[in-house]
Amino acid sequence: MSDAHEPSVWDDPPAGADFTIRLPEVPRQVDLDAVDPESVDAALRAVVHDSLLPVTTGLSVLFMLNMVLHLIFVSMPYAAYISFLAAATAVGALLLRLYLRTVAPDYRGMHAVSGLVGGVVLVHTILTQVITGNVPLTQVTLLVVGAGVIIMSRRWFAGFLGLTLTVWFIISVVSFPLTELVIPAISIGAAGAFSTMIHVIRRRTNVRAEQLRLVSESQKQALREALEAEERQRESLARSEQTLRETMEDLQSAKSTLERREEELSDTVSALTDAKKEAEESSRIKSAMLANMSHEVRTPLTAIIGFSEVLEEETDGQSEHFASLILKSSRRLMETLDSVLKLSRLEAGKVQLDQKPLDLVEEARAMILEQSNRADAAGVQLEVEAFSDRCMCMLDHGALQRILRNLVGNAIKFTDEGGGVTIRIGHSAHPPTDPDAVRSGAQVHVLDDPPERASHAVLQVTDNGIGMSASFQEKMFEAFHQESQGLSRSHEGSGLGLSITQRLVQLMNGDIYVRSDKGEGTTFTLYFALDARVSRRSSTANGTSQTDSATDEVPETEEVESIA
Repeated sequence: MSDAHEPSVWDDPPAGADFTIRLPEVPRQVDLDAVDPESVDAALRAVVHDSLLPVTTGLSVLFMLNMVLHLIFVSMPYAAYISFLAAATAVGALLLRLYLRTVAPDYRGMHAVSGLVGGVVLVHTILTQVITGNVPLTQVTLLVVGAGVIIMSRRWFAGFLGLTLTVWFIISVVSFPLTELVIPAISIGAAGAFSTMIHVIRRRTNVRAEQLRLVSESQKQALREALEAEERQRESLARSEQTLRETMEDLQSAKSTLERREEELSDTVSALTDAKKEAEESSRIKSAMLANMSHEVRTPLTAIIGFSEVLEEETDGQSEHFASLILKSSRRLMETLDSVLKLSRLEAGKVQLDQKPLDLVEEARAMILEQSNRADAAGVQLEVEAFSDRCMCMLDHGALQRILRNLVGNAIKFTDEGGGVTIRIGHSAHPPTDPDAVRSGAQVHVLDDPPERASHAVLQVTDNGIGMSASFQEKMFEAFHQESQGLSRSHEGSGLGLSITQRLVQLMNGDIYVRSDKGEGTTFTLYFALDARVSRRSSTANGTSQTDSATDEVPETEEVESIA
């Protein structure tokens, strides 16, 4: 350990460190123009609402008294009309008051309601002038001045004042000489000016009060947030101090752990280096073993098969039987050896493809002819079902033959006597995407789409044999995996055919799907893209890289025939 001074939380902070607690800024100047105009207008509507409640009540009482006075104390020819008009006006004011009790104080139509209250009084005043033949100067003056008190909207006030003066002037000009209207006009005009002044002062006062209230609330909220932020930062600082102290202790412990891990990592690197060397040596031995199997085992087997064929033809009786057994076992051993070698080359990426245009219909019919003797011996019927005359696709001929041979051979092997195997060829514009959905039947295969609209060629091999269990279908493409294993298995085979088939299909950018039910048969469906450019490009890329990687390890080039 070094004797150098260890940093401590109690040391002086480093130069330039800033531990200032920063709080949200509280505005010091009041910006009334920044207040939301809608909030101010809502407050004005509330003021109008509170003003109209007592005004409508007073108007109702006033006009009811006017009705009573004209009925009892006034002996005029038009007293009954005035009394009826007052009663109607009182009822109108009362209805407006009842309506105000049902709406919210900040109701958006409150300014219109204030104008309507003034309109009720205006109608009463104008009709009174028409009935009596006299200018009700006092009523008109009070109406004009009252409008400045109860109407808070500039637009509604200007409209109501202009309407009142215009209507009164027109009615008066029609009913009276102009000389008699000079004094009333001056009085009403003065009342209008006074009403305007009252409206401006009242509106500005209420607007300014609401703005100040909103700004005050905003400042109070900002101050509360600042205080809360200060408290949170103080708590955070205390927690950070505690955390820093604990972190220093953890760092000291981590340093020791890191030193131990470094030693362990050094040992692991050494072990991995040795393992890499061992893996490279194992790979070299495997390559050498496969090469020896290809030459040292296949060559004697070829001789054994050849002599067995000769003995089977030239002998009879028990000798012919023994020669037939030797021939059958030798061919089975040769097939197993070929499958192992092909699978190892596929796994190592040492297979070169030569993709060219092939007619799947023609290839399927050729495979039927090749497997016809085997099918006849097993009592199985073979047939080809093509949905179009030709189905061209960019594929490797040897790989395709190997795939067909594996699938058709398995179908014959696992189909009882009297069953059938069908190869279907077609086109599809909508291939499936989920193997599990295909197995469950949620997605189906379509083979009869028009070739001009299709995107994939479809190759399907179907049998009505013994089928496969659902558990085996999950692992059927694994090498050496068979549903029946051990000495009691009912069918021969190495368990490599499906694994090789899947790898060849994938190598040609295809997809393979299977659907099978135990006791009902199996269907393998293969999809190959019809785009020749994609096939050529992928084939060239795979072939070039695999051939280059195989040059140093395989003594002979993997030609197309080695796949088949």
